[in-house]
Amino acid sequence: MAKHFQRKGRRFLGVNLQGWIRGFFGGNAALSIVILFLICAFLVKEAVMFFPQHHRDLELYRKTGQEYVGHLIKEVDEYTILVSATNQAYYQELDAGYGAQRGVVDSSGGIMDALEDEGDDLIGELEDALDDFEDEPDDPEIAAAYKKAQEKWKAFARETIAGLDRKEVDSFGRLEGHDDQWEALKESMVDWDPVEGDPTPFVAKAKAEMAAGMSAFDAARIELGSAGNTLKDLKNKLVAEASQIKKEAVEDMSAAARKAAILEGSKKLATEEERIAAVAEAEKIVIRESFPFAEKTAAFGESFEAHESAANELKEKLAAAVAKLPSDFKSEPAAELIVGVKERTPDFIEKLDESVEEASQWKWDAPLGFWGSTMKFFFGRDWVTNSSWHDFYGLLPLITGSLLISLIALAVAIPFSIGAAIYVNRLASRYEQTFIKPAIEMIQAIPSVVLGFFGIMVLGEGLRELSQIGALSWVPGFPMQERLNILNAGLLLALMAVPTIFTLCEDALNNVPRSYSEASLALGASKLQTVTKVVVPTAISGILAAVLLGLGRIIGETMVVLLVAGNKIAIPDFGEGLGVIAQPAHTMTGIIAQEMGEVSAGTLHFRALFLVGLVLFTISLMINVAAQRIIKRLGHA
Repeated sequence: MAKHFQRKGRRFLGVNLQGWIRGFFGGNAALSIVILFLICAFLVKEAVMFFPQHHRDLELYRKTGQEYVGHLIKEVDEYTILVSATNQAYYQELDAGYGAQRGVVDSSGGIMDALEDEGDDLIGELEDALDDFEDEPDDPEIAAAYKKAQEKWKAFARETIAGLDRKEVDSFGRLEGHDDQWEALKESMVDWDPVEGDPTPFVAKAKAEMAAGMSAFDAARIELGSAGNTLKDLKNKLVAEASQIKKEAVEDMSAAARKAAILEGSKKLATEEERIAAVAEAEKIVIRESFPFAEKTAAFGESFEAHESAANELKEKLAAAVAKLPSDFKSEPAAELIVGVKERTPDFIEKLDESVEEASQWKWDAPLGFWGSTMKFFFGRDWVTNSSWHDFYGLLPLITGSLLISLIALAVAIPFSIGAAIYVNRLASRYEQTFIKPAIEMIQAIPSVVLGFFGIMVLGEGLRELSQIGALSWVPGFPMQERLNILNAGLLLALMAVPTIFTLCEDALNNVPRSYSEASLALGASKLQTVTKVVVPTAISGILAAVLLGLGRIIGETMVVLLVAGNKIAIPDFGEGLGVIAQPAHTMTGIIAQEMGEVSAGTLHFRALFLVGLVLFTISLMINVAAQRIIKRLGHA
């Protein structure tokens, strides 16, 4: 082979064989660099163009009054959470204390539906007979016909009820274990009058027992649910006004953009950049000068006092309703919900006061700095797209989800992969090495979509069932309500990262000079002491680099987290401590994969996803640079 790399020999187009080989590989390397540069340039271009477009969008959000109304929306949403928790507690307690009675009432409705569906003709006959009887009650023939219609209906009702499937009628199983109630209900429904439609005495008694037993709770629940009616009405009114203002402003912007396009055609603007600049300038002029925002948003300034009054009314009525909520429960979940409502109410009232104060400071023409709009992206807590109200792009919940899942994956993968690498490289027999190493590396061959399916059907379901065991209730996050959550995603990513960290750790251990181990053993150290005191400390730089590269593998994974993380775009509730791992989350990679196929090129949403990709690329680049520096240090060690 050496003759092929000699400088002398045949030439083609003045270049020898060695020159052509060098040119082939060098050209491929240069082409790869050019392609990588173009990808990065396109990514940076689309991402950077997000900021001015986002800034204009937030300016419009402020100038149309949506920013002010947004305070009311959040206030009502927080209040609705308290109402929802109270309603859940009410029905939990109702099932615990009066489950059989509720089963009777609900099942009676199912039986009525079945009778009305199948006996429509008989009901018509019964109505006609009743009408005749009411017109001539003394006529024996009419009375006999009416009685015959009633008997015919009862016979039909008895036959139909006997053939009903109990599970279909009692779909929630509230009458399970109450066979006597079920039989009594069926017997009573035979006497149900479909013309009058009133419940039978048996069903009416069950309703009365529920109403009497839950009256205090029900009254407090209704009072709490109506406490915010004034604020909700004000919110709905202002939402409609702000939406109309935004619609008119956008229409004006579109008209200005079309005018700019016509102007552009007359000037024969040649490049896409000039066209975009002209349209953007037209939009900017409309936002800042043309549209009468001061006149349109005057109603919002006049609503400050109404907003404060509605908030004060809500605080007073809410505090009074919460004080009336019961403290003794038959249902433990209901007790926990009501305790949560009572604990969150003071915080809600405090946040309500802060929100009212912030809303009162709103001005449509308050300047919005470019830096402020940038920070709203990086530290925003909401990611809402395709909204009829307003789209929000906040990176914080996505970064939080990515970091939590990555931390769990590293916490699981590091001890397993490093421990396996040390054992295989230093302690295992040759037979164990030939079995363990290929088995671990084989994990890399499993498609991520297959692992995601495994996480949904096996791991997620298994974790949820395991969490229901009473003896494990002390574990943070147990019992788990969701099978798709941070823990599930973290465990699967740990499995995917083990081969990467394992292989690189073993390479780092192989780079430790053999003389180090031999010297340690010669001095009388055991094999385990040699590994822990000499080999591992010497290879620590390579091991750290392996962990960082494993982190890069974890944080860049898409399919698994998209399938099993739960895809809830919200900052997890850290108030639950370690139990936060049982909550669903979303990630930066997941949001790109989920939404990129649904957006149009050049839109704000499109560029927001590119900016998320740029942030992810930057994080991965920093991780890899740190790993390369550590590896370089190892090489000089």
